[in-house]
Amino acid sequence: MSAERVTALRGLLARRFVRAGVTTYLFSALTLVANLVTGIVVARALGPDGRGVTIALATVAQLAGFLSAAGVAQSLSYYIAQRPENGPTLLTTWVLTLIPLAAVAIGITELLLPTIFATDGDQAIEIGRWFMFIIVLVIGIELNYGLLLGTQDYFAYNALRFVPTALSADALVVLWVLDELTIESALIAPNVAYLIVLIVGLTRSVRRVGIGPPDWALGRASLWYGVRGQGQTLAANVTARLDVAMLPGFVTAANVGLYSVATNISLIVYQLSNTFAGLVLPAAASDPKRGPIKVVGSLWASLLVAGSVAVVLALTGRPLLGLVYGDRFEGAVDSLLLLLPGAVLFAGSSILAAGVFALGRPFTATIPQLLGMIVTVVGLVAFLDTGGITAAAIVSTVSYATVFVATLIAYKRVADLPWGTFLPTLARLRELTR
Repeated sequence: MSAERVTALRGLLARRFVRAGVTTYLFSALTLVANLVTGIVVARALGPDGRGVTIALATVAQLAGFLSAAGVAQSLSYYIAQRPENGPTLLTTWVLTLIPLAAVAIGITELLLPTIFATDGDQAIEIGRWFMFIIVLVIGIELNYGLLLGTQDYFAYNALRFVPTALSADALVVLWVLDELTIESALIAPNVAYLIVLIVGLTRSVRRVGIGPPDWALGRASLWYGVRGQGQTLAANVTARLDVAMLPGFVTAANVGLYSVATNISLIVYQLSNTFAGLVLPAAASDPKRGPIKVVGSLWASLLVAGSVAVVLALTGRPLLGLVYGDRFEGAVDSLLLLLPGAVLFAGSSILAAGVFALGRPFTATIPQLLGMIVTVVGLVAFLDTGGITAAAIVSTVSYATVFVATLIAYKRVADLPWGTFLPTLARLRELTR
């Protein structure tokens, strides 16, 4: 490597945002490992039925909490990054707004439990009656993430995402060894860890931001931003999971199982970049002049990391599937190989979407995801009968590519950038280091 390139690389690594990005990827990888340990322990200790109830209850609570949070993480990270002096007012206004939203979410979810778990007997419903209060915890975590990102407290953000997953994994392993791991303890232990970390995180955030009088006009504006931004996040999750949801109507349960495993592994590539995208939003919003440079540089880095991870997964896919899920799941490798190229592009789209968010256009970032959903639905309906899970993997990759191209076009237009800006060159690398 030439001296000029070494100097450019050192200058790049000297920047706070770049160091934060490297830290984010490291913490995200550790978090994925901790989540993998948790999943394996719960599956082995509780069996398919117990794991199913545990995952279902946790998913319902998390989804209800996320919906009732009204995009607070994206909103606070954007507004506080732009105008830090509004932080105390925004904190108070959002807390007062989220309290009734949390109460409504808990009430509605409690009423829906008998319908959601109509086939699981009384156990899931009985446990769910008290477990749904976890919705408050989910909302609090989203609030704290927004405060940390808005103040660009990136290390604390990453640490507070990783620590509870690590504590949860440790607690579940101990309970398993002691033969005390039940559905109830599998639900309680992780959330105790999240509660402890949330208290620590909010204490840090409130000290940094402060508390001020509410401002309902500013609150309405930030709430509307958050609601529009939440649409993109929901649409992205639907796009990522719509193929698995549609499969049971076309293929056997065994093929659904194989394909779901392939999807879960391929989306590791996306999840790593999506976590990093949380940092890109406030970093670009707080510095409008250099915002496009940060977004484009982050896009290059994201595609490089995602591509590297995809290559490793492609080369180790078969033994990895056998080791983690058992020999019967090695048949998922063909679908995995077809999904990985799309997953790399999907990862890149998360960075570009963060750039659109940073320019105050959250709903614009939703449109590419809707296009991806249309491609998925039309493609699966047209080809699943004859192509099975191979067709599903190809359609999903095409859908992810559609989202990437559409988001790229959207960001180019909103940021008013020439196409040449997106090509990585040494000159642009030097620009990043300035």
